[in-house]
Formats: sequence, structure tokens, C-alpha cells
Amino acid sequence: GVCLRSEYSDRVYVVSLSYDRTALAMMASIRLLCAGLIAISPDQSPATDVTTVAEQTLAKLPGHTAFLFTEIEGDTPQVLYSVRDDERFAVGSSFKLFILGTLAAEVNADRRGLDNVMRLESNLVGPPHSELASWPMGSPVTLQTLALKMISISDNTATDHLLHLLGRQNIEAQMVTMGDKDAQWNIPLLSTREMTMLRDKSKGMPARAYQQLDEAGKRKFLDELSQGPPNYDDLDFDTSAYDLAEWYATPLDMANAMVWLKQNTTPDHAAHPLRAVMAVETKLPHDSEQWPYVGFKGGSEDQLVAANWLLKNRNGHWYTLHVYWNNPDAKIDLQQMADSIGTIFQAINAAVQ
Repeated sequence: GVCLRSEYSDRVYVVSLSYDRTALAMMASIRLLCAGLIAISPDQSPATDVTTVAEQTLAKLPGHTAFLFTEIEGDTPQVLYSVRDDERFAVGSSFKLFILGTLAAEVNADRRGLDNVMRLESNLVGPPHSELASWPMGSPVTLQTLALKMISISDNTATDHLLHLLGRQNIEAQMVTMGDKDAQWNIPLLSTREMTMLRDKSKGMPARAYQQLDEAGKRKFLDELSQGPPNYDDLDFDTSAYDLAEWYATPLDMANAMVWLKQNTTPDHAAHPLRAVMAVETKLPHDSEQWPYVGFKGGSEDQLVAANWLLKNRNGHWYTLHVYWNNPDAKIDLQQMADSIGTIFQAINAAVQ
């Protein structure tokens, strides 16, 4: 941390930094502050309003963007800073949090155990890249391992096995339980295999015919689409067609999901180990003393990125963070997205005490 004293008052400011490119730029500004070349007015702190930083940062990204930072109070995510937090986005593998929530609910209700075993099936192999797709079919895998692979490396084979085991309609109901106010956007809930096959240009984009059907027709369509082992080698995936077949949510929907997961994986819950599953791969450089718990699940395709975090601060409070980018016209620049998240998180670090 760096302490700054305003020339206008005795007010002292503390800025916490991690050493990336954004931090180096901030450090240069701090040197100017200390040299008296930049003045801090009485009503302005170095931690510029987080929403302003987010707005300015996201404005540089072409396409549709959003940001949300909430503090968890009871069972509710209270919005602290946001940009377009109630707009619809394609969120990619973020939907796997609802599968995780369904598993947590089953385990907490003593209907399943995390040490229960499921054997890998060839017709449930998900699209590349999937580590479990290379494992021998018939291999026994615990539900905790399936959850770990689904969340930490977004393994699609693990995902489709859990979706099959837990039941599509059970997960759809769980989405509502977890506070997704827009769950209807995902009815029927697609498996990873189904989503990719619906967007197969070599098959004439089946998603177009699929979208003309009612719910019953869509469920029948998906049943037929999922028969037999999949052939991904010949699939020609349309990366821009996320408006036709995908998973959708608002940042607020996903904030509610994170709150539910936090509340239902406490140490007194049987599903408590699933909280650690979310913290295996955080995708967020952070000070572990300032943020002793960081859980993550995002989604990424060529033209969309959605990132969701559950965070505990050293002040004892819990928060959620969400940054989304959909670009219908071009591939996402992942480095630009990472830099944008870093800039926004630096502002959050300075604001949260």
C-alpha cells in the first residue's frame, strides 16, 4: 500500500497496488502526487469513482459491454458500482455455475454425495478442448472431480456428464432458485454439445430451424441432436451466431447466482468443498492478504467473454465482480479484456477498505 496526504487537508489516502502495467502507470501518477505536480482536491481521492473508471475503460472496447460490483448483504447482492448491469449478454460457460448450484443443492439435501461415481460415456463427450474427452470411456469419476474440471478448466465433457446426471429440467428450476430472473432465456438449457451443433455451418446452421419451434419442439429437437457419439472433427462452428444458440444472463442474474453459491457452501453444508472448487483458477491477479478468497467462473468464445468472481475482502465482507464483453463484429482481444479488468480492479482495490 502507498499512503498519500492531501495538500488541502490532513486526509490520508491508502492505495493498494499489484504490479502489472496498470499498476506501473498508477505508480507514476503517485510519484507526481508526491512531488506536488498533481493536486488532490478536498472532494476527490486517488481512488477515482469506480463506475467512472469502468465506463471510461469499457468505452474503449467495441461491441456490448457491462460491469458490476456488488457487496453481499444477507441473501442479496447490493449494487455498489455498475455499468449496464441489467442488460442481456451471451455469457458462455458462466452457465456452468447453475450446474454447480444444482449439484450443491442435491448434496446438501443428501440426495447425492460428492464421492459418488459416474462413468464416462462416449455420447456425453463435449466439444474441444476437453481433458476428460481423452480419458478412457467407462472410467469412474467422482462428482467432485467432475465439478472441479467443469469449473477450473471449463471441461465440456465434465459439464455434459453432470448436466445429464442432474437433469436438464432440474437445472432449469435451480436457475430460478439461484435468483436468475431471466432463466426463460435458457429454456431449454443447452448442453455444450448441443450449443456447438446448433451453430454448425456445415449442417446449415440447425439453430435457425430450432429457434422457430415452441418449447416442446425444441426439447424434442435436442433429444434427436444428442443421439450417439458426437463428431466434432467435421463441425464448422459459427463464432458470431451467439444470438441463435448460447447461454444468456444479465450481470445481476450472475451476481444472484454467486450469492446463492456463497450461502449454500458454508462450512456447515455438505457441499462446502465446492466453494474450494471455484477458487482453483481465479483468473485475477490479486493480493491474497487483501482478498483471502477469490472464486471464479467465466465463459469465453471467439466473440464473447464473461467473467464472474466471488470475493472475500480482509474487511470480512463478501463481494461479487462481473465484467462482460460481446462483440458481434470481430474476435475478442483477450489481452485488451485482461487489461480492462486489471484497470477496473485497481479502482476497486482503492475503493474497498
